[in-house]
Amino acid sequence: LIRLGDVSLLHLTNALLGVLALGCIRAILASVFPAPALARELDLVTLACAVHPVLLSTLLQVNIDFGVYVFFFATLAALLRERFAWTALAGVFLCFSKETGVLAYAIMIGLWALFRVAGGSGGTPIARIRRLTPMWVTVAPLVLFGVHVAWWNATHTQAAVWKHAWQRGPLDGFRFFNLSDSIFQSYAAGIFLLGFMWVLSVIIGADLLAAGVRMVRRLPDRDVPGAERRALAFVSVLTALVAYLLTAFRTWSNLRYFALLYPLLVLLAFAALLRLRAGTPLRIAVLAGVVLLFAWASFRSADPVSRAVYGTFSIGEREMYRMASISGEYKGPGRDELVYNLEFTGYHAVQNALYRVLHPADSTSIATAQPARREIFSALDAVTLRRTLRRDAVIMPRYWDEASLLAASVPFRPRQIWFLDFSFRPDADSSLQSLATLYRESAVVRATAEGHTIVAHLLDARVR
Repeated sequence: LIRLGDVSLLHLTNALLGVLALGCIRAILASVFPAPALARELDLVTLACAVHPVLLSTLLQVNIDFGVYVFFFATLAALLRERFAWTALAGVFLCFSKETGVLAYAIMIGLWALFRVAGGSGGTPIARIRRLTPMWVTVAPLVLFGVHVAWWNATHTQAAVWKHAWQRGPLDGFRFFNLSDSIFQSYAAGIFLLGFMWVLSVIIGADLLAAGVRMVRRLPDRDVPGAERRALAFVSVLTALVAYLLTAFRTWSNLRYFALLYPLLVLLAFAALLRLRAGTPLRIAVLAGVVLLFAWASFRSADPVSRAVYGTFSIGEREMYRMASISGEYKGPGRDELVYNLEFTGYHAVQNALYRVLHPADSTSIATAQPARREIFSALDAVTLRRTLRRDAVIMPRYWDEASLLAASVPFRPRQIWFLDFSFRPDADSSLQSLATLYRESAVVRATAEGHTIVAHLLDARVR
């Protein structure tokens, strides 16, 4: 609204929201681990969240899941300190970010109410229930959302709550007891393995194994030095519930859906180090190592475990993970799924480099394969020829795909067209070959930027 089409302002807003989220994460850590001696380590935990590759990529790819991530931790920070009015305020933003925000908020409030009723000693059932009285305001976001949905459904033809086109309702998307399908496996790999997350998974797994051995031997429970027992138990159960429910809804393997889980897993890994009695120097070394690995993974797809699990594909000078290889939801490396670190931004940079070479105008026709076209084409700045969302002083080439070219009648079909060959196209893509009866290739131009290479084929219409 301040300056329509200025993406830098969108990113500035996201950056400020990201700082808010990190501040809330640090407050949550202080509530769960209040011991002053752990303050420096909690700063490292927060830094690990700040440089996590999925969280950074979610910040840069403007999307509503980022709001769920930010306001989830704002809500949790207020709830752990029992600031219920602030909890409700943050909860309104969380619920109105996306449907998953409503789910996460309801789980959070319901679980806290259960802990509040069950906690402490003594008291009649009525007295325990009365402990919920100070929480009454936290119901407000759910009521407001319910009223909004009812109003929307009464005044619009399209339902307020999102669902797949092939579903009768949102609940049809849940697969609560099927943990073997390829979509769930892709979810699990993205949450627990991708981008060195397997390091944290090993730490948490070692702690769970130690707990299992102690349970079999009927040894007493271990404490977590410096932790507030009730708060840590709440966050642990909350993480398990949210992870289960988010992964039970099967859609596409876009990791932004699970952005709120990564800081929770970092927190649980730190708790595991404490419970395993790792000394302070070892904990600091591990946390510093995780920070460095996450920072590296934010710019390079270099995690050997991720490369083995997903496989890779060439983007020109480097390789990225084949993010759709597990689920097969995209018949190639992936499209939206490729937003797992900052390397996806190279597709923007390499197009800018190509357009500086091609010097397109409003009359220039540009095409690519139909599956690759989505969210690729845009207006170009009239001076710099960079891709832009602005609407003034821009060039708007004519954009096509193979389907629209084949369907166009001769008078409306361009005589000359640049066909762009993106590295993330489908593996069995034959879109360029399908145009062989209409066009012949007269030139090839390549451009490279930020490790990405794009090939442009100049096609001239065949004379009939």
